Amino acid sequence: MKRRIELLLAAAVLLASCEDDAVPRPKGWPRLDLPASSHERWQQDGAPFSTELPAYARIAERKAEGAARWYDLRFAGQRATVHLTYSAVQANLPELIEDAHEFKRKHEAKAARIRSERMLRDSARVFGTLFDVEGDVASPCVFYLTDSTGHFLYGALYFDAPPNADSLAPVTARLRADIRHMAATLEWSAR
Repeated sequence: MKRRIELLLAAAVLLASCEDDAVPRPKGWPRLDLPASSHERWQQDGAPFSTELPAYARIAERKAEGAARWYDLRFAGQRATVHLTYSAVQANLPELIEDAHEFKRKHEAKAARIRSERMLRDSARVFGTLFDVEGDVASPCVFYLTDSTGHFLYGALYFDAPPNADSLAPVTARLRADIRHMAATLEWSAR
């Protein structure tokens, strides 16, 4: 008798809990609070270039090998870093440019698309190329800038997270805009 009551209760619960109308869950995405877009002039004694950087970014020089100079442009709130390498041009400009293109080519296997954008500012003698690498790649933005005679600056954007283009898209778009602004305001220092 006790078993029969338990079975009837279980059947009643199952029948009462069944509904014909399925209720879809609302879609949700993580909230990204990007800081306001403002820039500050960065100029360091002895640095080979100056530029405007986002106010929410911090730049620090790292110990480099050889004659190169390394800088990390850190976006702490976005968990991203632009690794910058400055090299003085000494009849090696073709090799430096080829290295930048080689790095871009290494991303071709994973990239959905790679767009290149020329950057030309004759008045400041700043020339270069920015590569927008779309897809689940390690570095979604790679660029180089040069004056073609004495200065060469190479940069690559990295996130402190596994590459997931869909999740990182809003932050990547913002940082690409910041990199473009940096290139548009870059000035070479006298050597």
